[in-house]
Amino acid sequence: MIDPIFLAEAAVNGLLLGGVLALLALGLNLIFGVIDIVWIAYVDLVMMCMYAVYFLVQVYGWPMWLGGLASVALGALLGIGVHLLIISPILGSAPVNQLLATGGLLFFLQSFATFLWTTDHRSVRLALPTIELGGM
Repeated sequence: MIDPIFLAEAAVNGLLLGGVLALLALGLNLIFGVIDIVWIAYVDLVMMCMYAVYFLVQVYGWPMWLGGLASVALGALLGIGVHLLIISPILGSAPVNQLLATGGLLFFLQSFATFLWTTDHRSVRLALPTIELGGM
């Protein structure tokens, strides 16, 4: 028999992960809807920001809130750079050209991340306080 607390924990974790994935999907829909471009490298920019949070918090010991803000700033700078260098020149071109350009960026960023940080699993460990609900 499964302990109900583990079932509740799995449900909360699933809801949180679903929320993150929903935010990523909203960002992708916003990009496609506003500038009408097929930008498949969007999630790789998110990956670079997540690596930034990991290294700032876990390796360099920054507070989580400061690492998160720095990651948002890095994401904005990366997004501006990608827009100016890659997206702006191909805005009026055929969708297949947009797909090739952003696909090339996708493969470059994935290869760069694999070369720099390998494929090892990493996670940010946070020491959060214990919260008791209903005497549990």
